[in-house]
Amino acid sequence: MSDPHWAIERIPLDRSAAQFTNFTREHLAYAQSLLSQTLAVSGPRTIANTLDPLNEMWMHVDLVASHSELFSQVHPDEAVRHAAEEGSKEVSKFVTGLWLNRDLYNAYAAVDVSGADEATKYMVTKALRDFRREGVDRDDATRAKVEQLNQEIVDLGLAFKRNISEDTRHLEVESPSDLAGVPKDLVDAWVKESEKTPGGRIRISTDYPQYVPFMKYAHSDPLRKELMTLFMNRAYPANIEPLTKLIARRDEKAKLLGYANWADYATEINMIGSGANALAYIDRVQGITRAAADREIGTLLEYKRRHDPAAEGVNAWDVSYYLNKAREDRYDVNPQEVRRYFDFPDVMDGLLTVTGRLFDVKYVKVEGLPLWHPDVTAYDLVRDGERIGRFYLDLFPRENKYKHMAQFDYAQGVAGKRLPQAVLVCNFPKPDGTPGSALMEHGDVVTFFHEFGHLLHTLFAGRQTWVRNAGISTEWDFVEAPSQMLEEWAWRHETLKLFAKHYETREPIPADLVAKMQKARMFGEAYHWARQTWLAAISLGYYTADPATLDTTQKMIELTQKYSPVPYMEGTHFQCSFGHLDHYSAVYYTYVWSKGIACDLFSPFEKNGMFHGATARKYRDRVLAPGGSRKAGELVKDFLGRDFTLDAFERYLKQGA
Repeated sequence: MSDPHWAIERIPLDRSAAQFTNFTREHLAYAQSLLSQTLAVSGPRTIANTLDPLNEMWMHVDLVASHSELFSQVHPDEAVRHAAEEGSKEVSKFVTGLWLNRDLYNAYAAVDVSGADEATKYMVTKALRDFRREGVDRDDATRAKVEQLNQEIVDLGLAFKRNISEDTRHLEVESPSDLAGVPKDLVDAWVKESEKTPGGRIRISTDYPQYVPFMKYAHSDPLRKELMTLFMNRAYPANIEPLTKLIARRDEKAKLLGYANWADYATEINMIGSGANALAYIDRVQGITRAAADREIGTLLEYKRRHDPAAEGVNAWDVSYYLNKAREDRYDVNPQEVRRYFDFPDVMDGLLTVTGRLFDVKYVKVEGLPLWHPDVTAYDLVRDGERIGRFYLDLFPRENKYKHMAQFDYAQGVAGKRLPQAVLVCNFPKPDGTPGSALMEHGDVVTFFHEFGHLLHTLFAGRQTWVRNAGISTEWDFVEAPSQMLEEWAWRHETLKLFAKHYETREPIPADLVAKMQKARMFGEAYHWARQTWLAAISLGYYTADPATLDTTQKMIELTQKYSPVPYMEGTHFQCSFGHLDHYSAVYYTYVWSKGIACDLFSPFEKNGMFHGATARKYRDRVLAPGGSRKAGELVKDFLGRDFTLDAFERYLKQGA
């Protein structure tokens, strides 16, 4: 078998189900041949005869894993999605076999890397650690059980994600009068869409472009409650069993390998170190934010009583609506006015303009590629006239597509062998070619910057020697920090004025409006971070509980009572659509932890300027470009000149308080 070409142009972008299956088999077969050749080496093991061919093996594995994960979530053809799911199972089985292969472990351990560079030493150290964490040094029965559990975990995770992506629910209303409060452009679009449905009823989707503005603007309390109930019950009851079994299988694996629970297993190799440390940190942040969050809820109750004098409390379906009302009243910020400055095409151009200037790169659109859907676009990332990567944007909602926002790998880059490729998958309003047809909430703009931060991290870190050091391969509780930091460029007038233009007048967003937005931002931040600790507590709570007695709904109620500023919503089962419970498992706390790092990383920009060239280049080259070739704490220290602290985050939280 000849080695498949690594050039960007030779990695397929779309294929039939049969072609996808052949792609999976071809790359895994070649990976197996490299493994066999490497294990057959006689004589002293070296970087050249062992680590180099194994690196190429991992490159083949990476392609299958990345493509399977992506296309199982986004491809419009059900047969291809199914083939991609099967690809995920096959590559997982292959990888499990690698980690349990004692001969392979011994081969890594036998290579003398004492004279190698630090990145090589670190890669080997991580590999040997991961072998041991999978049980390579255990007896045959234990290793066989780990292999079985790993496959069950993959199967259950795939089912869990599939049930979420395939479950879009709709609220149906009789007339535009039921949409009172919703911006006119959205009402007009939704009414127009209703003309295509039987009966002409107006359907409001649980997908983000409709769900978020409805919950923020719609005056009708009963309809907001009804839509949120639909949203919070996506994938229920289908995901109750897969989630319960997923938690149980992970717990069984952790205990089999000597850990108290899955949370301890998952956090051991992260910056935070243990499940107990993660919970202590969550409780620390809760202690800073909860009293302020409760005061914010009290303020929202005051606003609610202006409409309902008999109101006794604020419910989950009230929060977005009354936060909007309070910010408008207290800070003179009308979000409907703000939306007029964020037409999707302008935001798209602005994102590229801002990040291009910040990181000294250019984006070149690539036409004529056979992509998996007409909505998908492609760009090359260019620096100093040289293409350093490619990315794809799949930004608008459709049936059976991933429902949230995320960056997916497409091909991890390896220096001199393969350029990195990545995919941004989002669900933003889709423009129809006329100005103002896809006005965005400012929160969506912030999310766009956040997710693009992941993409740039992947591409800038695509020149590592070892594929297992490439891209976002740092500790899991660091990966959100660069993206959270990039959100700040969506909040400053210095950057917003470059692209935020009124869709009718084309006037740039006024500085005084941005100043009001920044002040209004802080009202609700305590609630936001208290809510994040609630989500983190669910993640940790499920994966520290005894699976034999765990009722995920009852546990949800208990954790809501302890951590959430608003009461549990009767009759809902949010855990069934909380996709992070699969991919992040016990480590959702990372959003709260990494925010602390992000605040610290941002401090030099706050001091030197949003586009300070030397600061940006230093950050790009010392934090993003190294990928996973060093510990995250070392990268941050290299940039800041000191160890990171959480002081800036605590000041930020207390400012909101």
